Amino acid sequence: MVGRFAGKTALVTGASGGIGAATALRLAVEGAAVVCHGRNEERTAAAADAIRKAGGTAYVAIGGLEGEAGTDTIIAATRAAVGDVDILVNNAGGESAGGGMSPWFDTKWDDWLATYESNVGSMVRLIHAFTPAMKEKRWGRLIQLSSGVVEIAMPIIPDYQGAKAAIRNLTKSLSKALSGTGVTANSISPGFVLTETNTKWVRAMAEKSGVNGGWEDIERWAVKKFVPNHTGRLGRPEDIANAIAFLADPASDYVNGTDILVDGGH
Repeated sequence: MVGRFAGKTALVTGASGGIGAATALRLAVEGAAVVCHGRNEERTAAAADAIRKAGGTAYVAIGGLEGEAGTDTIIAATRAAVGDVDILVNNAGGESAGGGMSPWFDTKWDDWLATYESNVGSMVRLIHAFTPAMKEKRWGRLIQLSSGVVEIAMPIIPDYQGAKAAIRNLTKSLSKALSGTGVTANSISPGFVLTETNTKWVRAMAEKSGVNGGWEDIERWAVKKFVPNHTGRLGRPEDIANAIAFLADPASDYVNGTDILVDGGH
């Protein structure tokens, strides 16, 4: 396909749905050959099929990213499909290992370690694997997903907040380590985004609060409840995909070592 990413290859982790799937689609329809990573084979295959139906090129890499063995499997599957990648989108991660809205003092140290591993460990290993080829080409994009919670520290899910804060810092450090190589490193911090899971949660919370109208009524209630000073709507995965595509654009090579907060003004 002809587009700003024509001739480029990309790996998007956590691309079986939500932000990852939207990002993979966005990169692919603008010309990149994209590897969609996911744990669930059926959902990941569906995301890749949606790309192909839109005229793009997509492959799948199935499995978890925990530990060296899991990451190595995904690296091998990616290289078998497209070789080394020009664009790495480190989207896979997870909520607090403690589950739900775990309070600070109920979050065990093992939860901190598990959350750090799932959010940071896989990113670091993938960066180590794919950056050398980018440096040889003197072009590459390393894009990490942090979170808007870093801006608004809460007394819950401290392990998740800590891991997401680390992602911002490691990305800035990485950008300096890659100075002069043609490879940029940036992060994106999404605010509240209507993924499939979050949409169900918003609907359930609205109904519990007595909001029984259509989706417009529910979203209006949710904006006032959860994201004041907002743009008047909740975020969509496509909003984050647009920002990621901007950072991946060859024209964005002067944007480096920064974090872009995409939260509608929250």
